Amino acid sequence: MDLHDLTPVLSAEGPFVTVLVDSESDVEQASDKYDLAWKNVLRELEEKGVDAPTRDAIAAAKGEHSQGAARLVVATASDATVRLATSLSSSPRRQVVDVSPLPQLRPLVDEMTRQVPHVVVLADHTGADVSAYDDTDHVTDEITVRGTRTQHLRKVKGGGWSHHRYQHTAEQGWADNAKEIVSAVEHLAEQVGAQLLVLVGDERELGYVKEKLSTQWADKVVEVAGARGRDGSETLVPTRVADAVALHVAHETLDLLGQYAQERGQGKRAVDGLKDVVDALQKAQVETLLITTDTEQGATLWFGPDPTQLATSGRELVELGVADPQEGPMIDVLIRAALGTAADVQLVPGEMPTAPAMGIGATLRYADSVGTAAAAQ
Repeated sequence: MDLHDLTPVLSAEGPFVTVLVDSESDVEQASDKYDLAWKNVLRELEEKGVDAPTRDAIAAAKGEHSQGAARLVVATASDATVRLATSLSSSPRRQVVDVSPLPQLRPLVDEMTRQVPHVVVLADHTGADVSAYDDTDHVTDEITVRGTRTQHLRKVKGGGWSHHRYQHTAEQGWADNAKEIVSAVEHLAEQVGAQLLVLVGDERELGYVKEKLSTQWADKVVEVAGARGRDGSETLVPTRVADAVALHVAHETLDLLGQYAQERGQGKRAVDGLKDVVDALQKAQVETLLITTDTEQGATLWFGPDPTQLATSGRELVELGVADPQEGPMIDVLIRAALGTAADVQLVPGEMPTAPAMGIGATLRYADSVGTAAAAQ
């Protein structure tokens, strides 16, 4: 999933029903607790006036408790249609059962900005297990490579007339297997737009794999300790992979905030504060919308049918020609405007000195008086 895949969800006609339910599996009677949680959700939706067809459609999209740590479902009440149903890898801070003019997508955006598409390779001298993950940490495809050369793959330690022949055969077998592994890796990496290739397993085999990767993918490689086989280390591999992804995301976030702070300091392609961000979104000028993790949750904005129609007051939108402006949660309106104008959205730590000082900021596609005015304040 890409953030911009959410654009059709946001462009649908509301009102929207958003449900976010905890679905942890590592608890006793997880399935029964999950079913009970959904019964309570459906009862609450009925109390909120959501009709039976919409409730039925949402119930049908609840999935299984084992699919993730939380389940997010968004439906439009006007036509009883589920617009989004996905499992998240992190437990929610709070359950959401909401009926409003806009969907609550911040939990999904939060998850997607903490993950990146990546490929994990578990390799040994006989082949590899290659898995592709999207930016919600879901496995989208898997390939098991079984090497075509499986004889004499273990290098012998002794001497003798056949020693060098066996050594060469083993090396050639590893190299041939690496070709097949690389083919699978690059296919899946292209498929998900991988930002990271995480290699785990036999050091010699991974050496051949790295040698054969094209430049496009070789620069994205990181290795973590572990093995493909059941030697006890495999239980630690998922944690180590998650740590590698988190470290990559942290570096990307620091780079983004560094760029933002530099542009803001120079009064060029960055703005800080709600008013200037709204002005930039009205002009489809935003490249990346930055929302800090401590941004006020209760604030609201006004919006119209078009993503660029947003303002801090309904009167302003009326003056701009919007006949019937609506009021919605500030973050939901900002996310809708950003994705509707092909901008990216990034949640960033509010405690970082390079983060937006006023909780909301943006890097811009081009500089104009908006950026200059913001720097002058």
